[in-house]
Amino acid sequence: MLQCPRCERANDEESSFCKHCGCPLDPSEDPSDTNDDTLIIRLLDERPKEAVSRQASLWLLDPSGEHVAKATELSEDVAAIGRNPDCEISLPSSTVSRHHAEIRREGSQYFLKDLNSTNGTLLNREPVIGEELLHDRDEIGVGIYRLIFRYS
Repeated sequence: MLQCPRCERANDEESSFCKHCGCPLDPSEDPSDTNDDTLIIRLLDERPKEAVSRQASLWLLDPSGEHVAKATELSEDVAAIGRNPDCEISLPSSTVSRHHAEIRREGSQYFLKDLNSTNGTLLNREPVIGEELLHDRDEIGVGIYRLIFRYS
């Protein structure tokens, strides 16, 4: 573990900058040469591995609700949910609108929005109004289907 010359906190060996204050950990670089803008840019460039490796997915539960029938990774910025076959999450049922709902990624957060569907969209058994922030293990109800949002 390396100790930061500015804030004196411990840091990983593989990092070039302090994860707490952004100060260079290399003793050859003078920390007084950096300003706040430089530190912010360095902190953004040196995102922790756990933030980079987090994956979002939707688990479609079988009708009994006991098993995952299908898992879909959310790799695009916007994932459409609906009956239409061109949707990323296609759910073939007359209880699902052609373009029922969408999940949108903004940075490291995901939002659920109902697209004026006939039967509405539920988040944790409550109607979605506007956009709702998704959390790990949230339950999404679309027609007769139950999906679990996973973010790990």
